[in-house]
Amino acid sequence: MKKKSGEKKRNHVVAWTNKAEWDQVLEYLYSKDCSLQKYALQRISAWKARFFNSTPVAVECTADLVRCQILDKSGKLDGDDLILLYGTALVRFVNLITERQQGRVARPAKDCWPAD
Repeated sequence: MKKKSGEKKRNHVVAWTNKAEWDQVLEYLYSKDCSLQKYALQRISAWKARFFNSTPVAVECTADLVRCQILDKSGKLDGDDLILLYGTALVRFVNLITERQQGRVARPAKDCWPAD
């Protein structure tokens, strides 16, 4: 099939090596096995090292929340530390979402959310 003269092929560069790696990390993040979750977090850290500002917001925020869950399950932190950790992850989520929706011109956070 020939391309039309006006069409351009769009390549999208991503940090993961292929779809299989993406699928594996996704599966491991939602696993009940902490060692698999830790492996997935290590892969995401590698992705962030490769493409710092291009890592999808959903990936970054999910990784933050999974880190919180792993530390929560470990029992090494008390209640106050866990509250701060989860709170920080949620605030980071809101900041990332609003930052990437604002573009170059700063807008109030309330203007970044779709209207109901």
